[in-house]
Amino acid sequence: MDVQSILLGFLMRKSMTGYEMNKAFSISFSFFSGLSYGSIYPALKKMERRGLITMELEIQDGAPNRKVYTITEAGRQAFLEAVKAPPAPERYKAAFLMRLFFFDYLSPEERMAIAGEYLGSVQATYQALESARPEIEAHADPFQYLCFRFGLRFFQDLKRNVAETIQALEELGSEPKDRSKKKEARGTNKQKREG
Repeated sequence: MDVQSILLGFLMRKSMTGYEMNKAFSISFSFFSGLSYGSIYPALKKMERRGLITMELEIQDGAPNRKVYTITEAGRQAFLEAVKAPPAPERYKAAFLMRLFFFDYLSPEERMAIAGEYLGSVQATYQALESARPEIEAHADPFQYLCFRFGLRFFQDLKRNVAETIQALEELGSEPKDRSKKKEARGTNKQKREG
């Protein structure tokens, strides 16, 4: 689902300000959607132009005015179509795995530093999810809570996988950085045996 469909989904329940949607988005979607805070406000403007939502400016005394967004009937239809559409096949993009594939060209210290930093970021994401648990448990419907639990398990598994990879890197130790010399040596040995 794109950011527009997610925001329409929030508005299906009630009218909200951009701030409220951003808060709901960061708690519920930021860890698995790949969408950013910066994409919310441009999407709201586009949705308003397309007639999917309306915006009402609430004037407040002693506080900034609030822009409150409400879904229209056209927005409801667009959201339901997006939810009912078959999900596209997952295309998992893993920056760490792309680097790991070429770790042969790094020193053992460089490998461990990159892997350790990645493990730290995974642990931080997991902790952020855990810290959101009370609010999610208080406000999520059963399906949203299933989504949250799925996310927790995903990051638990990812932590375990990265930790096991780090252990394997430690076991590899100080193997040579350039395997081309090993391959060359194997080729020379093979020629000697054949000759």
